[in-house]
Amino acid sequence: MKLGTLLRWIIGLGVLGWAGYVIAGAGWSYFTTQEIVDQVLRDVFSRNRSARGAGTQTVAVADYVRTAIALGAQREGMSVQESDVTVSVNASRVSAVVHWPFPVITYRGNDILVIPMSIERSVVAPP
Repeated sequence: MKLGTLLRWIIGLGVLGWAGYVIAGAGWSYFTTQEIVDQVLRDVFSRNRSARGAGTQTVAVADYVRTAIALGAQREGMSVQESDVTVSVNASRVSAVVHWPFPVITYRGNDILVIPMSIERSVVAPP
């Protein structure tokens, strides 16, 4: 085998390994965020039931969900801010949409290449 061929194989395998690492990291980020959002929505749904009965506190519930999702994601090492979380609360459902970047290439603390990711989850009241 020639040296050039060997180098091409090594570089090609390195690129494939790096791509697999990025895909695995992005998948972990997605599923971790999904679990955080689902947990917060399940926890807050019982609070939303009492708020539905009173017809108030929907703003407080939305603020709590937004803050809890952002803090949970930051605890896991993701860069999700409260402004990246959109929450909708009404009489029959609580839903949240989260947008966050997954950094692929970072140089000196600046993200050069990112994968924009998002998730939308909701919890609906039983009839």
